[in-house]
Amino acid sequence: MHSLLLFLHLVGMAVVVGGFTSQLKTAERRVTPGQWHGALLALLTGLALVALQELTPGAAPLNHAKVAVKLLIAVVLLVLCLQGRRRSVWREGWLATGLLGLANTAIAVVGA
Repeated sequence: MHSLLLFLHLVGMAVVVGGFTSQLKTAERRVTPGQWHGALLALLTGLALVALQELTPGAAPLNHAKVAVKLLIAVVLLVLCLQGRRRSVWREGWLATGLLGLANTAIAVVGA
């Protein structure tokens, strides 16, 4: 179960970052519907991964500060993606969602 949740979590983050990077050469940058779905998938699977880790007897303890920072970033990212769905062009939102997605990924990898 853990592997499946982790896989889906990574797919969600890849969709968020992929939606950002796919528009680097376009003039009209916006938050894509895929980024909304990716952010939602990453948030839900991230919560499920934390719950699974906490409920597993004998599992390694979590870094709760790291989890809190990632959760805060994920919620802000989700809100920005929701706002971005309502706009046809939103360069600031596109940049913010991309940078937050990259930051959350970096925290997951580097802050181990």
